[in-house]
Amino acid sequence: MIKSKYTWDVKSPENEITEDVSLDLKLTPIVKKILESKEITDKAAIDQLLKNKQVMHDAWLMSDMEKAIERINLAIDQNQKILVYGDYDADGVTSTTILVETLKALGAHVGWYIPNRFSEGYGPNEMAFKNAHEEGISLIITVDNGIQGHDEIQMIQDLGVDVIVTDHHEIGRTMPSAFAIVHPMHPEFDYPFKYLCGAGVAYKLAQNLLDEPPAYFLGLVAIGTVADLVSLTDENRALVQKGLEILNDHCPASIKAILKQAGYNDVITEETIGFIIGPRLNAVGRLEDAALAAELLMTDNDEEAEFLAEQVEFFNQERKDIVAQITEEALAAAEDQVKQGTKFLLLAQADWHEGVLGIVASKIVETYSLPTLILNIDEAQDHAKGSARSIEQVSMFEILNAHSDLISKFGGHHMAAGITMPIENIESLRQGLNDWMAQLASTTSLEPRKKVDVKVAETDITIKNIQDIQRLRPFGTDFSSPCFELEGVIVNQAKAIGQDKKHLKMVLGDSQLQAIFWQNGHLVKELGEQQPINVIGTLQINEWNGFQSPQFMIQDLASNNLQILDYRSKSKVSGFEQDSSNVAYLIHNKSEKLDDNYYYYGDTIDQSYDKYVFRDLPPSIQAIKTTLKTVDVSQIYLVLNHERSIYFEGMPKMETFKKCFKALATKKETDLAKEGMQLCQFLNIQPSMLKFILKVFLDLEFIKDENGIIKMNSVSTKREIESSKYYQGRLDRIEVEKVLLYDDFANLKKWIKTELVDK
Repeated sequence: MIKSKYTWDVKSPENEITEDVSLDLKLTPIVKKILESKEITDKAAIDQLLKNKQVMHDAWLMSDMEKAIERINLAIDQNQKILVYGDYDADGVTSTTILVETLKALGAHVGWYIPNRFSEGYGPNEMAFKNAHEEGISLIITVDNGIQGHDEIQMIQDLGVDVIVTDHHEIGRTMPSAFAIVHPMHPEFDYPFKYLCGAGVAYKLAQNLLDEPPAYFLGLVAIGTVADLVSLTDENRALVQKGLEILNDHCPASIKAILKQAGYNDVITEETIGFIIGPRLNAVGRLEDAALAAELLMTDNDEEAEFLAEQVEFFNQERKDIVAQITEEALAAAEDQVKQGTKFLLLAQADWHEGVLGIVASKIVETYSLPTLILNIDEAQDHAKGSARSIEQVSMFEILNAHSDLISKFGGHHMAAGITMPIENIESLRQGLNDWMAQLASTTSLEPRKKVDVKVAETDITIKNIQDIQRLRPFGTDFSSPCFELEGVIVNQAKAIGQDKKHLKMVLGDSQLQAIFWQNGHLVKELGEQQPINVIGTLQINEWNGFQSPQFMIQDLASNNLQILDYRSKSKVSGFEQDSSNVAYLIHNKSEKLDDNYYYYGDTIDQSYDKYVFRDLPPSIQAIKTTLKTVDVSQIYLVLNHERSIYFEGMPKMETFKKCFKALATKKETDLAKEGMQLCQFLNIQPSMLKFILKVFLDLEFIKDENGIIKMNSVSTKREIESSKYYQGRLDRIEVEKVLLYDDFANLKKWIKTELVDK
């Protein structure tokens, strides 16, 4: 048995799409099932989705929009200095670009500023605001930040500088005393869609400032929306759809340059943003000053764009290396906490690069399915600073807000947050977060879950069906790529691939379906050929040398069947000692019992284990039968180590025993060192066989061995050769080898299953 990492929630749709709607809109069965699973069954809604007819709402409906527009126009009319105050992530730099370019188009006296992640942190910074005042700035407009900047905004407003906050992050108990707050979640306004990203809010402002915003703004909004993982529904869906069209038809010089550096020259999709464009824009602010990313987005010169994109690519490669190192250290620390029963992972260490801790936190959450906060301890600054990522059942904003007395500063939303706190409060926060989680666990299941949209048969996985599914794109938060379950598919081939064999590649079923399971190469040792498994994941089309084939991208797998895995041809099975699962080892020699989970064949095993490694060849068939009758088994690994095989040597004929006895009796004394080979030749046997015959004779007390001199025992009882324990032991060993080493593996599996059933 292979246990799934997640509980699979197979959705049972509450409503179905009527047959007439399905026929009218030409829905294929698989698309119909997907829409039903996502509770989109109304004809108008489906039509809107399939034909990219999502609406964009009236920008004037957003909070304080009129006040903000009037104040900006006043600043432009009076040639007041305006500062656009941005953020260092992909959403922040796209927001900054949109608003700066908007104000430039209006002839405004505008500058822009993105705080340094490390020296200034997220959101309004007092020193930066004071510097703006000293430079004669009359109006500061924040983009993608500001809603938590109460003190800084009050300070600068008191100095006579107006602040317009444009933000989308969670609003706390109170709002800052800004001149205007443009925010889709503002409680005093009823904007139709609450989940725009920072770039989306900036675009709504641009719509009311410009008669017709430049088309490429929509491309920037699409990047900000996808990269910031906001809900890809309603207006965001419309913005991303239109933005992707722009990026493909009239791609800005900056984005072309980024893709060129990445070696990407295919169609730009939401995945291109999520895996190529977004991470590169984020990388700059994670390691250095995000101004480089903003400068790249603001240029329309091809040569300058290529120059800046090359630098961005350098930061992205450096970011990957740093992430790999910190992730390794953080995973080790997380494992220790998980073993202690921790339910909220707070990992803190000096010299962890603050800029990548969000990425590392995401990797920890993927591994352990627990909310995670990772902090860098900065003794020089006397604070700890980092990033948090959550699971679906836990609002990171809510849980951190509940412990705000221990935190200097934080901002974020349900799934993610950034935080700065005193070093001395780390342990108190760790305890508080875990107490909070314990209380939550008493009423809410924290078990990791995956939503499955549709169960499919192997025959459903075709190029045509996958192409039909693509009609539903773009996919993202709250409108995820449909997850499919495939039950009982046979593993034809499994192998670990990639650097360090980290990934699992399989060929499945009658159709020879290609399947990939990233970061799970270790499972190859648990998968036997012709083994049925259940998998969940997404579908895509794999293209190679112009040939297209379906590919299943696995998100989780399980097998409810007993697994008997053949490692008899391997010299050893590596990795079990380091395996986090419960493993029992069956060994031959009691003197090698290394720990409590090592058992001698025939011992009673009164504890349940996930895996049973039959490491050594058992002394007899009865011994392994006894073992099989005492185990509650799901996985058996047949290693069956042994020094040498005797099966093909067989058992000496009875005539050979008699002939040997007669030869020894004739001579009275035999010096094995001098005469042993001669005796072997006389008997026509190998030396190993002679040793066995002599052991039998010694056991039956027919002879004596005096330092290699074999003498007949003058007083001996007549006994049958077959009564010797060595004779019987050899018979047992031959039978063991016949059944366990040399029989067909299919027969061996059948034999083991029979013994398990009969227990």
